[in-house]
Amino acid sequence: MKRLLIPVLLALVLSVLTQPVMAQKGYDYQVTIRGMEDTVLYFGHHYGNKQYVIDTVRTDKNGTAHFAGQEPLPGGVYIVVMPKMNNKYFEMIVNEPAFEMATDTTDITGHMQVTGSVENQVMYDDLRFIGDRRSRVNVLRKEQEAAEQGSKRAEKIQEEMDLINQEVLDWRNNLYAKYPGTFYVKLLKASADLTLPEAPVLPDGTPDKKYLIQWVHEHYFDDIDLKDSRLLRSSVLHMKVEQYLNTYVPKIPDSVSAAIDRIIEGARGNNEVFQYLVVTLLNQYASSDIMGMDAVFVHMVDKYYKSGDAFWLDDAALFRITNKAALMKPTLIGKQAPPIMLQDSAGIDIPLYSIDSKYTVVVFWDVDCGHCKKEMPKLVEAYPKIKELGAEVYAVYTEEEWDKWKDWLDEKHYNWINVGNVKRESNFQALYNVDQTPLLFILDKNKKIIGKHLKAEQLYDFLKNYQEFNDL
Repeated sequence: MKRLLIPVLLALVLSVLTQPVMAQKGYDYQVTIRGMEDTVLYFGHHYGNKQYVIDTVRTDKNGTAHFAGQEPLPGGVYIVVMPKMNNKYFEMIVNEPAFEMATDTTDITGHMQVTGSVENQVMYDDLRFIGDRRSRVNVLRKEQEAAEQGSKRAEKIQEEMDLINQEVLDWRNNLYAKYPGTFYVKLLKASADLTLPEAPVLPDGTPDKKYLIQWVHEHYFDDIDLKDSRLLRSSVLHMKVEQYLNTYVPKIPDSVSAAIDRIIEGARGNNEVFQYLVVTLLNQYASSDIMGMDAVFVHMVDKYYKSGDAFWLDDAALFRITNKAALMKPTLIGKQAPPIMLQDSAGIDIPLYSIDSKYTVVVFWDVDCGHCKKEMPKLVEAYPKIKELGAEVYAVYTEEEWDKWKDWLDEKHYNWINVGNVKRESNFQALYNVDQTPLLFILDKNKKIIGKHLKAEQLYDFLKNYQEFNDL
């Protein structure tokens, strides 16, 4: 039994896409929970990494509730939530039009009885078997911790644990063979940990890690049917995609983009899964805290939005997303910084590309910006240290209150290069997508963007590490 992790959201419409449904019209699921008489139950399902409630029913004097509707439900893992028990819930598989489940509050899983559903009978038989073996292993682990390491007792306990593990493997393999077409077996296989093959040995005697990495990319999704929208209504699909990206893919934009393409292309043919993956991953990388991951956002917009694949968006929404990506593209890491010509407080032109330094820190700021008032003093403090590494600061005032700007410079004595759009001839805001201040970019000696969106106190360490790595 599990606890509901989100506030209850009633009558939430999750999708209007065409989905695979059961052959019979409508559904009727009878649930009886002894100890839950004359009380409210919520009925919902998993969707990605969240749960949503779609119905509310009151039990009768026997603890029985009917969750029913005239239209069939899309298949997946559904939940029955018990508000009276602090929103704890148990799961059921919806892959059949009607069935009955009965249990009690003393042991939801252990006492669950299923009628008319092979899927749920198989699931609860498995949950009981695995739960029993897990309890036995937990007891043995405690005994093992108390036993003397290397003793006969410790060895005996390990043998017992190994036997239980083998029991579980045999049980699951039998389950796979006996019920190959059930959704529950598909869930188990999809959620199983990846078993890596033995890697070839290199001439120096070490395993070939590149072989293993390539093998993972080619086989990670072998047992995960990305075209089955039922997996969306479980916690498995979101979890496995997240695990793949976080565990096996380097945090390098090109690598992440290639991995995302492999995942999404595997879902083509199922509009619901395709849409979910595109939208979820786009949002994830639109707000990533990892520097440079905005390139993944731009890549996804180019590939899945500008191409016409985003069938769920109207023209206005599509324009907002593609325009955002277009504004971001010129200042992606690795791009040549857009040339800008701005003026100092005396009105003298100082082109960005005239700065002759190993590194250039371009900072866009405003006198009245609250965050700037906190960040600029830190940049003043960092300036002598980064200057020792060959960096110069090109500080761009973003507004047009020139007297206020000059007074501020006179007061603060910024010793770096201070410029503004005095002649009003530059479109630097668009070129650098200046939608907030302060905004900071780091350029190399050729004015290629090597870093951005850092804090002032991070500059020295970033430049030091960059210098050491690139001087190898």
